[in-house]
Amino acid sequence: MNRPLRSGLSRLVILLAIVALVAAACGSSDDGSATETTDGSATETTEGSGSEPSTDEEVDLEVFWFKVNLVEKWAEVTDEYSRLNPNVSIETETVGGDQQWLPLLKSKFAAGEGPDIYMVEGAAQADAFAGFMSDLSGEPWVSRAIPSAIDGLTIDGKVLGMPLNLEGYGYIYNKGIFEEAGVTERPTTLSELRAAAEKIEAAGYIPFSTGYGIWWVSGNHLSNMPFAHQSDPSAFLDGATARDTKLADDALFKALQDLTDLTLEFGEDDPLTSNRDSQQQLFLDEKAAMFQQGNWREIEIIEGAPDMEFGLLPMPLTDDPEMGDRLPVGVPFYLIVNEKSTDAEKAAAKAFLNWLVSSDYGKNALVESFGFIPAYPDIEAGQLGGISDDIIEYSAAGKIVPWVFGQFPDGAPNEMSEAFQRYVAGAQDWATTLQEWDESWDRLTG
Repeated sequence: MNRPLRSGLSRLVILLAIVALVAAACGSSDDGSATETTDGSATETTEGSGSEPSTDEEVDLEVFWFKVNLVEKWAEVTDEYSRLNPNVSIETETVGGDQQWLPLLKSKFAAGEGPDIYMVEGAAQADAFAGFMSDLSGEPWVSRAIPSAIDGLTIDGKVLGMPLNLEGYGYIYNKGIFEEAGVTERPTTLSELRAAAEKIEAAGYIPFSTGYGIWWVSGNHLSNMPFAHQSDPSAFLDGATARDTKLADDALFKALQDLTDLTLEFGEDDPLTSNRDSQQQLFLDEKAAMFQQGNWREIEIIEGAPDMEFGLLPMPLTDDPEMGDRLPVGVPFYLIVNEKSTDAEKAAAKAFLNWLVSSDYGKNALVESFGFIPAYPDIEAGQLGGISDDIIEYSAAGKIVPWVFGQFPDGAPNEMSEAFQRYVAGAQDWATTLQEWDESWDRLTG
């Protein structure tokens, strides 16, 4: 089985190592004063019994959730909270996967129908929801969270979002297929990845299930790689945002074409029809050896192929082995409380979120049901699979790069994905694709 259990001490040591490394990779978005604010808005948590809202008023909470792989498990959590707190009902709308959740969420707020709790990916989306983000600085969980995770959505000294976990992504790979094909070493350069793909194809398998019909595979995760591998990702991002730096002029953005072309050469016949389900199914059916995703898929893989041995590979852009042997690790999303909700709704929302990371039930759900690497070092990670094992191994070794896409201009990932898909379709060349990326940044940062 692919789920070794570590001791509590070793897990804690590893998580503390990740704390330091994620902080070093990502830097801080603020002055570190986030935990100093106490507005008295927090409610006390009773371990295992639910965190009671400050009123017995009947409250209906609406949640906007984009982790489609966790819909059923999230429903179990919200149902349990309502059982413990009968005056609080929680309804969740899930939009994600292949769908573009951000435009829909914006339209809800524009129509005056914003949910009480919603998700964003990072600080770059804060402007889109200005005035709709409650200050969570005084909540009990703030002092327990990894500081760098909090920093990701701390603005002007105010904690505006609650992180739940850390994630890493790359190429999820089938160890059995690699062994059968004679790939005995983990590829860490583009040339090594090509050699592995050639052996895998010769053994009768599709090397890559690309998933390029999913907008965020390219718009977020693939486009992140040339940003993340810069010598100073934050400085490069600042230059790109100020438009002092053109993406099309950078060598790593040009190199991204080589990695893309490799996956297309050794991928499925029609990569643009490869959606969330079909991409993963090729892998679960052991027809494809690799697919670009992260540890959020781990539970599904374990459930769908319980006997499969699998892990996570980096995504090398060049033949530099040191650069290529790094995994992108970051905070995937933040939970926001709508500032325009009623006082009772805000109190209930804050109580629910605190219960989620402080109750025995909530902690267990995060690590056992969701398969999360917690953003809270005092939450003991449970049974982890091969993907999480590799993320932890790389993190402990300091071989990680940051998630930069959460700081892209609002709307940039979607437009970058559209341009990328035109390249995949053969409608334009790579130079045009990068030019369109720059044009998007020019327009969205102007």
